[in-house]
This record gives sequence, C-alpha cells and structure tokens, in this order.
Amino acid sequence: MIPILHRDGTLHIGGVTAGPAGPGFTLEAAEKQAEAVFDALESQLASVDCRLTDLCKITMQITDRAFRQAVYGVMGRRLGGVYPVSTGLIVKALHDPSAVFQLDAYAVPGGPHERLKKYRSTSAPYGLHRQDFVADFCMVVVAGRRIFLRGQTGLTLDRDFPNLHDAGAQARMAIGNVEKLLAEAGATLADAVAATIYVTDRAQIAPVMAGLMPSLAAHPIPHSLFVVKGLAAPEILMEIDVHAIRARDV
Repeated sequence: MIPILHRDGTLHIGGVTAGPAGPGFTLEAAEKQAEAVFDALESQLASVDCRLTDLCKITMQITDRAFRQAVYGVMGRRLGGVYPVSTGLIVKALHDPSAVFQLDAYAVPGGPHERLKKYRSTSAPYGLHRQDFVADFCMVVVAGRRIFLRGQTGLTLDRDFPNLHDAGAQARMAIGNVEKLLAEAGATLADAVAATIYVTDRAQIAPVMAGLMPSLAAHPIPHSLFVVKGLAAPEILMEIDVHAIRARDV
C-alpha cells in the first residue's frame, strides 16, 4: 500500500503483508513473512523521508494465535528501542490467503516523540500470563498535538486483571484507563477524534457498549466496532483504541 500523508501530518501505512515464505502455514513461514513485512514497512517509511523512530502506533493482525510468538519476536528485534503503542488482533483471515500476518502503522515525521509509560513485554502480563517474546512498547505516544494510545483492555494500568469473564466490566476498566492515559498526555476524551472497539464474540457487543457508553455519551467520538477471532490473550474479551488531538500544545 502507498503511504498516505494526512493533512494533520499523520502518515498511515495500511495493510502491509508479504507473500508465501515457504510451504504451508508454519512457524518458520510466519517468521519469514514478518521479516518481509518489516522490510516493506521500513521501505515505505523511507519513501516519504520517515524513519522507524517516527512510528507511533502499530496494529498487528495474525491469523492464528500459534504464530504470535514468531511474529512478535521479529517485531521485537526490528523495533527494539522504538517503543510504539500497539494493538494485537487474531483475525479469521486476511485479504491475501497466503498471508498469516498484516501490519497497519501510523507515523508522524519528527520522531522519536514523547513516549509515556514505557515497558518491556517480558515484564508485563497480557491477561493471565507473561509473554516469552522480547519487545519494547509504551502506553502513550505524544507527537505534537497528536496522541496515540495503546489498545486498552480489562487489565488495570498496573497490569492486574480483576474482571475475568466479564466483558462489561472489562469495558469499564478499559475506558477508565483511556481517560487516565489521556490526562497524563494533557488531554481528555473531549480531544478524542476516533475510537475502534474490538470484541471477541458478537454476544459481547451489548455489555461492552453498555460499559463504554457513559463515557462515550458524554464525549461523542466517531467509532467503529469489529468482532475478531481473538486478542492478545484468550481471557481478554474486548479492546478499545483511541486517537486524540489536543486543542493546543502543552
């Protein structure tokens, strides 16, 4: 996909995949595809005079949880020290039937930008378990007036998980996290310009929206909702991405 530079200065690179990297859908093929995807990402960034340090937000879409370790291991090596915010999805399929991994990315020229609440994947549980791959992330990227948040779930900002099996409670925790993170970046939900909501089952739509609506009704945000195959861990039932633009620099 050709990188799209929006009028607000945000660069969007969407739908980056790689063709077959060997016979069948194997861990080795997934790793090779991931390497090719990040090669393509760097090339597309360079085509508009951007670098990896300009990256703000990445969304990782994988067709099988079994490939997550291989794909994220590559991402950790290729983006070491960058600290993007991220969302990880397990999806039923991609537009390329031979692809097991697709990447969407947002960048803002002039990096490395301000990155709040940095952490390493091995020190932060995803759901009930810690991850084996090593990758550098953060919770908030502030690029001028633009604010990108890591996808928020039912985990607290201290990585506790008090709302197992309760999609509505996870949604209330997630939107509370969003408000706290925006406040750390000098913003509020009134500055949010877009939200994307993910659930892992259609039956969760009603309780998730009920959990989010008290906040979203007070600050209406254009939003989309998707039913996905899975999120970072099986016990995570919903996730919300929020992008904000502060009214002024602080």
